[in-house]
Amino acid sequence: MPEKVKLEVLVARPPTRQCREVIAVMEEIVRRYPDQVRLVVFEEGAPWPEQPTPALMYALLKGSIVPACYVDGRFLVGARAPTLDEVEQAVAGLLTS
Repeated sequence: MPEKVKLEVLVARPPTRQCREVIAVMEEIVRRYPDQVRLVVFEEGAPWPEQPTPALMYALLKGSIVPACYVDGRFLVGARAPTLDEVEQAVAGLLTS
């Protein structure tokens, strides 16, 4: 089975309203593609649940805007919640390639 597309979000601790919106959008994508994607949530200042991708690692170490979304290690959007279409297009592009 191919490796799942990794969705990563960087949120404030505690998460703001906007951060919760980002998580909700990403969770909906996981519901739509349960066998193809997985979600990892990173809270600023909290221990990492797993090793972040290099792009997110750079953001974590240098300080970054929150919320921020990454799809398979590529920055998608920051400082706002992505639309379902934005995330779905990014995921679909990776699944078809």
